Amino acid sequence: QQQQQQQQAKPKQRQYPHAPIATVSPFSRPVKKVVVVGGTHGNEYTGVWCIKSIERQRELFDGTSSSSSSSPSSQGDPAQPVNVFASFPSLDVDTLLANPVAHMQNKRFVEADLNREFSIDRLKRVAAVLDGNGNDDAASASSCDVATEFCSTDEERNLMLGASLPHEALRAREIEALLGPKILAESNTLSSSSSHDVDGNSVVPEDEGEEDTNPAPLADIVIDLHTTTCNMGISLIIPEGDALMSAAAAYVMHSCRAKYGYPHVQILMHALPKRKHRMNLSSCGRHGFTVEVGPVPQGVLRHDVVEKTEAALHSLL
Repeated sequence: QQQQQQQQAKPKQRQYPHAPIATVSPFSRPVKKVVVVGGTHGNEYTGVWCIKSIERQRELFDGTSSSSSSSPSSQGDPAQPVNVFASFPSLDVDTLLANPVAHMQNKRFVEADLNREFSIDRLKRVAAVLDGNGNDDAASASSCDVATEFCSTDEERNLMLGASLPHEALRAREIEALLGPKILAESNTLSSSSSHDVDGNSVVPEDEGEEDTNPAPLADIVIDLHTTTCNMGISLIIPEGDALMSAAAAYVMHSCRAKYGYPHVQILMHALPKRKHRMNLSSCGRHGFTVEVGPVPQGVLRHDVVEKTEAALHSLL
């Protein structure tokens, strides 16, 4: 009886729930569509040069596709130029000039920072204005048709929209339609993917099932190319909670150091686990990856910064 009383007097140890077991490996889904973006900030010329280079490679590859010797896959030799279409034939690589108006004006942005316009809240505000009813719910946001809302020839309506919304807000909605969708990411319930806590209450893991209930983004990976005036070398910026991009960043860092000889490479992580909360352009795709290289002055194109950016890009591909 004394032993039983002593055991009952001991405080019970709290049982903590285990992390949910992943039913689908993040590495099991094939990557096909890759979009390389430059000019998110108009006065960062390196990314613009890189996407123009990719388009030149496309022309060369299409013109010599019948002759493998004319389009060699030289990804094993860093001293040789790489044609991404010959070196990575399993990928559907496309490019996007994110903010052509700001680039032509040699400005970081026209009215607002484009790389801060891609959160769900901001995209929904734009869609509500375009919808014309001021309703800020997901239904009105999803009703915006990019073909009619942004390509309209109604000059009076375009002037009205231009006066009420920043240029970058409208451009963000266009890009989201091209690479996403993202704006539906919070409109679905996740009740089918619930677990339980220590008290038996239903718990829904963050982002669990989100990819299954929403339309799949058109871009599997969005690679956004940036530069900085800071002496940071090569920075690889990935979102928190994305296992595939974490593994990719680790490989790119190793490749840039060992294969290309660039010692100053680091990985940074956005502390926003949920895709709908991320404000950056690369969050429009299923996976986002940002490459930022510095130092380089704004509005300047330097060969060494281009070479570092392409080293990171080719390693990632």
